[in-house]
Amino acid sequence: MTNSTDLLPNGYQMLLGLYGYLLPTLLYVLWTTLALWDLGKRGDLGRGAVWCWTLALFLLPFIGPIAYLLAAGGHIPARLRITALGGGAGAYALVLLLGMLSGVS
Repeated sequence: MTNSTDLLPNGYQMLLGLYGYLLPTLLYVLWTTLALWDLGKRGDLGRGAVWCWTLALFLLPFIGPIAYLLAAGGHIPARLRITALGGGAGAYALVLLLGMLSGVS
C-alpha cells in the first residue's frame, strides 16, 4: 500500500522543478538584454535594421535573441556570445536531465 507522503516530491525535486520552470524565462531575459545592450551601442546599423532586430527580439522569443547573438552581435566578443548562449542552454539541459533522473515530471 502506498502512503500519501510517498507521492509528494522531496525538496530536491521541488527545487529542480522550480529551476526547470523559471530558467527559460531567465535565459530569455538575459539573452534579450544582452542583445538590446549591444544593439543600442551599434552605430553601424541604420534605423530600419535596428527596428527590425528589436521587433525580432521581442516577437520571436528565444529565436530572435539567439539569432542576433549568433549572427549580428557586433560589439560583443564571440567568446562571450558563445559562452552566454552555450552556458545558458547547457545549464537548462543539466536541470532537465537531473529532473528527469530524479523523477520530476
